[in-house]
Parts: sequence; C-alpha cells; structure tokens
Amino acid sequence: MPRGPGPGWRARKAPVLDDWLMTSVERAGGHGRHHPETGHYGDLVIVCDDITEARQYSQALYRSARHLHRWRIADIGVSVDRPRKRKDGKYILTFRAVDKTLARAHVMQKYGSDRSKWPYDPRRKGNP
Repeated sequence: MPRGPGPGWRARKAPVLDDWLMTSVERAGGHGRHHPETGHYGDLVIVCDDITEARQYSQALYRSARHLHRWRIADIGVSVDRPRKRKDGKYILTFRAVDKTLARAHVMQKYGSDRSKWPYDPRRKGNP
C-alpha cells in the first residue's frame, strides 16, 4: 500500500530549471561534447524584469545543477555570469552547464589539493 506523498520540506523549490541546463548540454552536441579546455557547454540567456528575479533564477540554476549531479542524471555543474542591466531596465542572465570532471581539475590546478585553501569545500562543515 502506498504511503502517500513525501513531506513538504523535501519538495523541490520552484522554479526547477533542469530542462534549461539539459538544453545547454544539447546545444553543445550532448554529454561529453563540451569545450575541451573549459568544459563549458552551450550558453543560454534569461531575460528578467528586475535584479531580484535575476538572483532567484541564478539560485534556481545552482539548485537544479546540484539535483542533476546528486541524482546522477548528468555530471554537470553550472556557471552563471553576473546579471547585466539592459537599456530598457531589464536584466540579462547568461549561464552554461559545465562538465564536473574539468571543473574539479580546474580547482585542483588553481588552488592545489589542500581543501582548506579552496574558496568552497562541499565537505567542510558550516558551508551554506
């Protein structure tokens, strides 16, 4: 007998942008077809009405990339540029999926293997 839906606190927070990240991967030709040096897949753009909406979309992109990686749907992260203001007052948010293997290699090359010197260590206690 089914137990029912899970608790509300476990539900994914909207907006869920998994499809947008997968579109970035598909723009480059699919998994493994990223830029050989940077690991970037295709660039995509979101146009937002204000800076608050742009920040919400940026956070949603990071949450979606974490979900895709955590559940082994796709071994990707995300790179989001700072929002730029257009002449009409709207904001442009440019993002791209990034291959996790090359992202890890970049961190190791830039900061070394000592995790205490990394700007963000996912295993460190107290990280947000």
